[in-house]
Amino acid sequence: MRLKEYAALLIAASVASAVPEYVPIQEKAQGQSLTGASLANDSVFSNPASSAFVNTYSLQGDFLFPRSFALSVIDTRTTSVAGGAAYYRRIIDGAARPLQGGRLGLSGRLSNMVGVGVMGKTVWGPTADLKGEDHMNDVDAGVLANFGIVQAGATLRNLLGGSRTMGYDREMAVGGRINYQGVMYFSASAIAKTSEVSPYQYGFGAEYVSPYYLSVKGGFRTQPYTAQSYWSFGASFLSPMMSLHYALEKATFGEGKIEHVFGCSMML
Repeated sequence: MRLKEYAALLIAASVASAVPEYVPIQEKAQGQSLTGASLANDSVFSNPASSAFVNTYSLQGDFLFPRSFALSVIDTRTTSVAGGAAYYRRIIDGAARPLQGGRLGLSGRLSNMVGVGVMGKTVWGPTADLKGEDHMNDVDAGVLANFGIVQAGATLRNLLGGSRTMGYDREMAVGGRINYQGVMYFSASAIAKTSEVSPYQYGFGAEYVSPYYLSVKGGFRTQPYTAQSYWSFGASFLSPMMSLHYALEKATFGEGKIEHVFGCSMML
């Protein structure tokens, strides 16, 4: 086996063995492509800086049936420094106990066009081989540049080193989003371990926001080293007080189950 093929095999094994943290509902619907996009509650899980350009006090619950869920709250209205917090519980097939985590972070603007954020997190649950349990405390940090029609951002995950037993390494995600007249949005992202040159995942997404309080979205993400890809779809009913969300994701190959996620946001 050539050295290049051996390295690719090792990377594939490491990616496949990791137990992923909770993926928020908007990321789920759009191929995990929103690293460079303004987000509300999803910013707690995605890019901690992406709430710097929204103005809301919002509670959100996401439910991945039958027993996985996430609860989050953000406040970007009270002061110039925004706060966010979340808890999630995710069932892992083959694991004796669920994966659980808590997050607490801050975000704000350095200028009219640049926002930054930092998120402390704690994670406990199954190890990467699903045979044991472990606990991790770490930090994520992010930046988002907002140029109006175009946004771009980056997130550094697990800055303190992550957890080798749980399959978490230091990672960097970069992405961007472009909009056409505030109606059509297109996004893309790439995620790589900082110890590797090539990204292990690419994500692409699109969203159409109608003038009738509805949005429809879709996405595609691919993992080159595992030769696996996923299609996703989502829809939202949007209103100033309460919004309802739905997302699904299905593997392109194999008979993996379709994941259905329902969410509800309340703006106070």
